[in-house]
Amino acid sequence: MHLSRFDRLAWLVIAGSLALAGLLAWRGDRVGARVAAFVPELDAAGISTETTLRLTFAQPMNTTDTPALTLQPAAPGETTWDGSTLIFTPAAPLQPDTLYTVTLPPLRSQQGQRLLRVPTWQFHTRPPHILFLSPDAQGQQQLFVTALDGQPPRPLTQGTDEVVDFVVSPDAGIIAYSLSQPDGRANLWFIPALGGDSRQLVDCAGDVCSAPTWTPDGRRLIYERRARGLAGAPPGPPRLWWVDLASGETVPVFQDSQLLGMNPRISPDGRWLSFNVPFSQEVQAYNLETGQSVFAPSQTGEVAAWSPDSRRLLLTDVQIQGEAFAINLFSADVYSHTVINLSAELNVNDGFPAWSPDGAWIAFNRKLARAPMGKQLWLARADGSEAKPLTQDADVNHGPPRWSPDARSLLFQRYILTSQGEPGIWLLNVQTGAQREIARVGSQPAWLP
Repeated sequence: MHLSRFDRLAWLVIAGSLALAGLLAWRGDRVGARVAAFVPELDAAGISTETTLRLTFAQPMNTTDTPALTLQPAAPGETTWDGSTLIFTPAAPLQPDTLYTVTLPPLRSQQGQRLLRVPTWQFHTRPPHILFLSPDAQGQQQLFVTALDGQPPRPLTQGTDEVVDFVVSPDAGIIAYSLSQPDGRANLWFIPALGGDSRQLVDCAGDVCSAPTWTPDGRRLIYERRARGLAGAPPGPPRLWWVDLASGETVPVFQDSQLLGMNPRISPDGRWLSFNVPFSQEVQAYNLETGQSVFAPSQTGEVAAWSPDSRRLLLTDVQIQGEAFAINLFSADVYSHTVINLSAELNVNDGFPAWSPDGAWIAFNRKLARAPMGKQLWLARADGSEAKPLTQDADVNHGPPRWSPDARSLLFQRYILTSQGEPGIWLLNVQTGAQREIARVGSQPAWLP
């Protein structure tokens, strides 16, 4: 076959293109896919035990297979893709004050580029810290943090405005808090967990905003908002609002402005929103996916507590039988619509229940009705059985308990009834009963894992 000069030139171009494509493919495979960002960062220290691991790649990745990250010490969890970001969510909190080494198996990009160098990186988790409110030198209520190493607490906030309440983000990286101004207004702010620059999250335009609570993905908050009327008048009834952390956009949770709510809490799976309905004296659980609502009576107005499996709510309600008056603890199942009284006796006043991290136990405070004594800390199974006291000091009122992430300790507010002083922050070992003072003066203690 005789080829013309033009044909020979065309074949040369085709052959050159094929060779170039092969060379590029070979070089691309040699270069390999590249990791653009590690979370936590390489050799990072002071990382929360609640952290989620993220690997973001510079190229679109082949997400057909979801490889498992290998952690040493071992930590079970779930691996998922979000675009070109590989996410590992631990099934339980990581160990505190521990050096972790993370290894990823080989991967390929959508173009077939191999991850030739298997990325291995390390980070070190921090020991647990404790947050609480306490007055500063000027008597203003501020947010403090302390470790369990004996060092004195240090303030995270300062200024002439006072912190009303606060909540830690799901990854324990950010603290959202309500800041009250001298004229009664209150806006929402946030700050890095171990300190840094504060930023205003919501300007409530003269209203009173408080009681923020996070969605499980850490992207939004729900909070109470009360309108302020004339100067000197108390704020109006509470309504619930959303705020998007990234954009700062804030809108009412419900389109009906007549729906009131306080003490919002979102279930761990993010499907349910519970809150107290002020005037009807009940707790409402609202399904954010279906719009379904479940109600349970609660005349105490105490906040309800979600079980770790997002199925049950612990709440309190007043019980009257003849002249006997008591406050009992109830478990409400939002799926079966059953409510069970967990308090075995009528002559007790129970309050502020808290689920253990595995959902097997309940910690709460209790006192005998009509008895001149402070509330004690109690422990019971999730069904109310095997109830037993953890403290037995009648002159001390023990505030709401807060489980440590490892379920070994309870954090609580302690107040001596026979004194004129301020409450303090204490820690109790659930197994031994040993108690330890964390802060001489403080309120609203919370764990910062």
